Amino acid sequence: MKIIMAAAECAPFAKAGGLADVIGALPKELSRLGHEINVIVPKYSVISEEYTAEFAFKESIEFSFKGQQKSFGVFEYDHADVKFLFVESDDYFKRDQIYGQEDDAERYAFFNRAVLEIVQRQTKQPDLLHVHDWHTAAIPFLLKEDERYSSIKAIKTVLTIHNLQFQGKFSKDTFQENFEMDERYYDEGIAEWNDDFNALKTGILYVDKVTTVSPTYRDEILTDFYGEKLNGLLQEKEQDLVGILNGIDTEVYNPATDLSIEREFDAMSLEGKQVNKRAVQMKAGLPERGDVPLLTMISRLAGQKGIDVLQEVLPALLKEEDVQFVLLGSGEEKYEQFFRELAADFPDKVYVHVGFDESFAHLLYAGADIFLMPSHFEPCGLSQLISMRYGTVPVANKTGGLKDTVVEYDENLKTGNGFLSDFSQDSPFDAALNRSLAFYKQPEHWEAIKKNGMEGNYSWSRSAAEYAKLYERIT
Repeated sequence: MKIIMAAAECAPFAKAGGLADVIGALPKELSRLGHEINVIVPKYSVISEEYTAEFAFKESIEFSFKGQQKSFGVFEYDHADVKFLFVESDDYFKRDQIYGQEDDAERYAFFNRAVLEIVQRQTKQPDLLHVHDWHTAAIPFLLKEDERYSSIKAIKTVLTIHNLQFQGKFSKDTFQENFEMDERYYDEGIAEWNDDFNALKTGILYVDKVTTVSPTYRDEILTDFYGEKLNGLLQEKEQDLVGILNGIDTEVYNPATDLSIEREFDAMSLEGKQVNKRAVQMKAGLPERGDVPLLTMISRLAGQKGIDVLQEVLPALLKEEDVQFVLLGSGEEKYEQFFRELAADFPDKVYVHVGFDESFAHLLYAGADIFLMPSHFEPCGLSQLISMRYGTVPVANKTGGLKDTVVEYDENLKTGNGFLSDFSQDSPFDAALNRSLAFYKQPEHWEAIKKNGMEGNYSWSRSAAEYAKLYERIT
């Protein structure tokens, strides 16, 4: 089967969040299953020359966009039996960051068109087009409704929602100017939602199947609480809504071969974990102690991630308990400021790195004892999977993919890989955290929890097989 994926970001080339990790890993696993995979992403100027130096120019494509003739370059890069196609346009993608531009609607409308222009020119037409999040969600709509794509309109489509909170909402004028479609699509409610053009909603209406990145998140978004005002529409599409749990790239995240950490280790030889812990403490300027529990969080600092919960929990914990805490992340200024003040108040216990550092992230996963994820909602979450892979125990809230992957430790059976709060049931995060700290003081149990986590299967192989079955059902 020939599959084309289109997305706004892809690791290791351009990454702003978990979407990039998925687009970097899932196609490789689908290729291993025997499918032919092309991935189309923008050629951002933030992509390292390490990669762009290897890109091969394929062609220049000219087409009509917003009443003008526009052109873009197509570059190829083959990696792990996957063909990556990069759309080059200095007007839209030569920026200092991936998202957050004033003309994002126009940028991704252009990209949507570029994807369809590439697909239309391929010698061998794909069996299926798989788009991701709002940035590419309008592609199925354009495919079916714009007559210039009539020769390929029969291609089946899948849309994956990585986070329903981000829907691509813009004005009616923006819709008409950038997508060049008749205003009736807006006036009749096809492209309109709550007085705005809504790219994600439009995609949901037109695709053959909608997937989410975990089974629990699939069920959650059908409810008022998690549905971001699209739950009614999703209920109408419920029979075409499928939850498939994300995996992680177990070649990139492998403590036995990871060159970014101080010493490699595995579940049978955990001594290396202590070496990495001391390396974290040294880098953070914290006392180098093996006996103190080292807590960490690697995250975008946003309300979704439960930073408000940590604002309540951490100051008291640091005052009362012998613990250390290291943060790696950035986001809303009020949350960055909270962590800076926390580090100032507890200089011997807290280290804060505002920003992101891939190598330091790997070292933190390898060296920390406990990983904090108090998310109010979490479509899948990759950090808990990575942390368990490195023998770091997650303390998480029971929602979305966290519910599907973190299992409360049972001291009698010695089963389970972490600790859970449940905000919906008045089960607080500090109680789950205190349980983890209590077991940390019991080496026999702590070793069991770490090994349970490390021995889990977090690879993309299972998830890719589920996607392959889904593709086959609709083509």
